[in-house]
Amino acid sequence: MAVLVRTPARLPRTAPAADVSQTQQAPTQWSPPATISACPATTGARVVFPSDSPSHATGQGAFIWSASSACPGGEGARVAVIGASEQPGPARIPRTVTGQKLAPRAPLTASAGPHGQIVIAGASRGTPKYGPNSSRVLIQGSAGGPFTPLQAPGGSATPIALTTAYLGDLAVASPPAGLPGRGRLNVHVERFFSHHFVRNVSARTASRGSLQALTVAMDFRSEALAVWAQRGAIYARLVTNKGTVHPLQRLASAGSDPRIAALLSDDNRAIVAWAEQRGTQTSIYVDRSTPGVHFSSPQLLERFNDPDGLASPAASPSLVRLSSESVLLAWAGAAGGHWVVRSAPVDLNGVQSVDTFAAPGEDARLAALAAGPDDDAVLLWTEPLPTAGGLPDMARQAIFAARGTDAGPGRASFGEPEQVAPAGPVNDPTVALDPSSDRAVAAWQGEAATIEYSIRSASSGP
Repeated sequence: MAVLVRTPARLPRTAPAADVSQTQQAPTQWSPPATISACPATTGARVVFPSDSPSHATGQGAFIWSASSACPGGEGARVAVIGASEQPGPARIPRTVTGQKLAPRAPLTASAGPHGQIVIAGASRGTPKYGPNSSRVLIQGSAGGPFTPLQAPGGSATPIALTTAYLGDLAVASPPAGLPGRGRLNVHVERFFSHHFVRNVSARTASRGSLQALTVAMDFRSEALAVWAQRGAIYARLVTNKGTVHPLQRLASAGSDPRIAALLSDDNRAIVAWAEQRGTQTSIYVDRSTPGVHFSSPQLLERFNDPDGLASPAASPSLVRLSSESVLLAWAGAAGGHWVVRSAPVDLNGVQSVDTFAAPGEDARLAALAAGPDDDAVLLWTEPLPTAGGLPDMARQAIFAARGTDAGPGRASFGEPEQVAPAGPVNDPTVALDPSSDRAVAAWQGEAATIEYSIRSASSGP
């Protein structure tokens, strides 16, 4: 069970402050874990809620994952509608209006899109699923179907990044298909009033090397910021709503296995955070742009030796914008030789008051951060049980969550941690909040590789 530590934002820091206040485990508002489908999945699920504002849903939400080749209908995407009750609909293969199967394969990426639809990107049949510049296919449709292909001029290859913004606009960033290592990046935008891409921009990258950790952010004006790692450095490029491509910016050098989060605001500023690995040491950085999206010197938040021989979680760092327009950052840090979860608001003055969730004598590993409609957000993390030798057992992890709200300038207020699922097989957990009800929905790959889920009832308090 986690301990909540509140500290001032005097960073970098490698351990929480000494004044530790332990919370009691709250009576959980999460439903008992349940299985969506008995058929094994190849990866964890994504949870998507289409909306055109933080508190207005435009379509039904959905669980999206990739079923294994042993499942009826074979390998590929599955979609289960999230209804008004806590019971999801049956797992369905995406199909066209004529019944043709459209089932991109793992690894899948999903996002909300215009008109209450969801967008799914994955590998097409007959092409490699993994590897630099392997071909991607895009489909879109309502959660209950039908789906149609979403054609990107020039095609799409790995890596591919999707995001949505207010009004329901969609942005897609990826290298063009069939041009491995040619130093190009395509950015496509589908506006809320359209049913296809209305802006298609091709820009140069830093070199001909493959891209890593590609992410894309978009603001209310449908301007898009692409950020990626390439040949040992972090780069960013802004595409305006008129299709103008701003100059390439080099933010910093980067070690191996970088993970990047980005956010673009309507005040013409951006925030980029990343984690990098150098040997067994992890560093967390944040870079806040000046107006006009001009980046300067990144700030080191934390640097530490990886606890218990475990690599930094894939969700670290994470950035979300609350419905109040405040920004919340979460990352995986270290304290007392174990992994902890840290979260802090970010404003014009930088990273503010830090909250830390730590499991005394054990690890707390960041899994996801999601924003809701009521100036709130949910942090999700796992806590592996210790083995007989004291090391974490990654095959037996419990899932915990804490709900936070905007508590005024430079501060977020988190409630007591709640258990989402008891210790067991857990892989790739995630969470999202329903904009129409503020219900939090968590999903993960659990026992026998099936997709499991839990739903938290709406709450007016932390």
